[in-house]
Amino acid sequence: MASFQKLVIVLLVFLCLSVSLNVVFYARVVENEENIANLQAKVNELSSENVMLKEKLDILGENVQYHPVNASPVGQWIYMAGVVSTETGKQQGEIMQIYARFMDGTGKVFIATTPKIGIDLQASAETAFSVAREISKVGANSMDCALTVAANRTVDVVDGPSAGAAITILLSSLLQGKEIRRDLAITGTIQSDGTIGKVGGIIEKAMAAAGIGMQTFLVPQGQSSVTVYVEKVTQIGDWRIVEYVPKVVNVEEYLEEQGYTIKIIEVADIHEALQYFEV
Repeated sequence: MASFQKLVIVLLVFLCLSVSLNVVFYARVVENEENIANLQAKVNELSSENVMLKEKLDILGENVQYHPVNASPVGQWIYMAGVVSTETGKQQGEIMQIYARFMDGTGKVFIATTPKIGIDLQASAETAFSVAREISKVGANSMDCALTVAANRTVDVVDGPSAGAAITILLSSLLQGKEIRRDLAITGTIQSDGTIGKVGGIIEKAMAAAGIGMQTFLVPQGQSSVTVYVEKVTQIGDWRIVEYVPKVVNVEEYLEEQGYTIKIIEVADIHEALQYFEV
């Protein structure tokens, strides 16, 4: 009888161990299945990104082949205000020109620079082309747009997308056969609904515009006042502590204090901006 009880106890112990091991193995299987599912999802995500990157590379490849760097600027043009990096690492405003012309095609945008300019315009230029077609009510699906960014020197533009509003004005005016004014400039991104988005470097761009005689500078809504960092010096005994503190300033007034005269006007969307460019 005692031997039978011991056998039962041993079997129960083995049964408990077996159940425990099965639970552990099942948990591992579930965990592995979750890991596999996560890995598969990541693979799918990377595959989609690769497809998008390939499409962008194909567009850029066609761009280089069709409209090479240092191409001669031709067609209608508009001023573009940008922020560039200097050799010392300092950022300053730079006024450039963007030329545009249309030709038979399939609705693509090709970009060139002269001289070599470090700038990323592709996405914003494509959005600008789409918005311009909608504004002008001109069917341009059978046309390609060739843009050439021209500067007086080789520069590295920090904020290419901020030229979106200027490109939209240029293309919509060109599609409608209208001239545009040359005594003002604009900065701002362009959204698919025509909204002009906020950008950086308002002070630097406005200074550059005023420096070449611009009378008016259009900025996104809410950016006629910006934050600048001003020097604050505290003297404690022989110690002189210098720090830079943020200060909100009116751009027009701030520039006047710096010796620049230019009118700063806020615009919310491309329709409002176009009114200022009408000749």
